[in-house]
Amino acid sequence: MPERIPFTILTGFLGAGKTTTLNRVLAAPHGRRVAVLINELGRIAIDSKLIVFRGSDVLELAGGCVCCKLDVKSDLWDGIAEVVKRTSPDQVVLETTGIAEPAAILEGLDRVPAAARDRIVPAGVICVVDAEAGAAQLERHDEAREQVASADRVLLRKLDRASAAQVAATRARVAELGPAAELASFPDDDDGAMAMTGWLLERRGSGHGHRHHGRHSHEHGQLTAVVFVEAAPLLGDAVMSVLARLGPALVRAKGFVRVAGSEQAAFAEKAGTMLELRTGLSWPDPSAAPRTELVLIGADLDEPAIRRALWACRAAA
Repeated sequence: MPERIPFTILTGFLGAGKTTTLNRVLAAPHGRRVAVLINELGRIAIDSKLIVFRGSDVLELAGGCVCCKLDVKSDLWDGIAEVVKRTSPDQVVLETTGIAEPAAILEGLDRVPAAARDRIVPAGVICVVDAEAGAAQLERHDEAREQVASADRVLLRKLDRASAAQVAATRARVAELGPAAELASFPDDDDGAMAMTGWLLERRGSGHGHRHHGRHSHEHGQLTAVVFVEAAPLLGDAVMSVLARLGPALVRAKGFVRVAGSEQAAFAEKAGTMLELRTGLSWPDPSAAPRTELVLIGADLDEPAIRRALWACRAAA
């Protein structure tokens, strides 16, 4: 019988820091062939010197790790089976979307095609939590609470930005939702990356990670996504004012902005309590005409009203 492959779920609410965590794991010299399933391959910012092969849906690294793009339009279970077949990994790590329910994924593993189903074994759920914004997010969003409640490990991030009161509040809320989960954090150096990698890839029993802590309802505060694309230049300060006025309803925002009066790109982002516009950047595709491409995710966002407000930010180049 072939050796069984640990299957780890990396979850966390929108903007918590899952991708940053994955970058550190993939760049660490741990010597294990880890297959990482993600939704957007382009978000993984691995040093080009570590990249051995870059295909349309796969990124192979010098240390043996493999990143595979997971097409959210296709079946998750087929994707798990495909990565096991194609890459023969030592371990599979699935990065969930920011509003996924890990317990439901674990309960659905029996839908993985038979050829791979008997080769994988659940190895635990790690939930990344923003220490600065975590208490407020866990209070406000059912999805965030489900993720912590499903986890056997909770990774606190952004401790260098959070006040003592914010850290205390987040820790207390995590302890209430996931009393059996191990709470951890790691320094931002090479030793910390190695320690975090070993911890994240450690095989844990299924335990309380399979439990549903009450199915939640989306009757109130349903999360929706708004995509805004605009070729005309926009006033940067006005765009940020639109985003700021959305308040707590806006959970996550990111995208390039074509700012009036500048040939360079700007990048707008909201993650946790942070809302900023970074200017003076290079466009991701210099051959394409510059344009604004924003993705906003939030609770019951009024798309027509947001588009109207953003269109009102247009200005002459």
